Amino acid sequence: MVNGFDFSKMFGRKDPELVSKEVKQYNERRFKQMALFYGFTVATFICSKIAYRGVIKRRYVPNYYQHNHVAPPFSFYRDALSAVFHSTSLAITSLGMASTGVLWYYDISSVAEFSFKLKQALGGHDKEQELKKLPEDETVQEIQNSINSYLGDR
Repeated sequence: MVNGFDFSKMFGRKDPELVSKEVKQYNERRFKQMALFYGFTVATFICSKIAYRGVIKRRYVPNYYQHNHVAPPFSFYRDALSAVFHSTSLAITSLGMASTGVLWYYDISSVAEFSFKLKQALGGHDKEQELKKLPEDETVQEIQNSINSYLGDR
């Protein structure tokens, strides 16, 4: 009996049961990063469409027998509120999309990972290792011992 055509073999994917636990966790993590990025992308698209409709709605197009040199009645308060809402929503969603895209690209999922990768990129990890190899002064050792004894008492 034929079960159907297996596309995973055609694309070179292995059986999911043969994949290790670590690979599954990594794939879930990357999927979560991708979902956040695409979520912010959709939110940015929706906010841009709302802002576009708000701009188009404000445009004054007179009918055939209406004056085109007389502005229609409008509210400064409503226009200002609308502009602030549209610009804020576009700025927040665009920033979210850009930041999640960069974090997805560099495979960063937490603040601790971000600080570690930033430290590596700026050369801080090597400097930290060099500082650990240096001998400690007596004053530093005394301060460290006093802090440890104070924290140990609690």
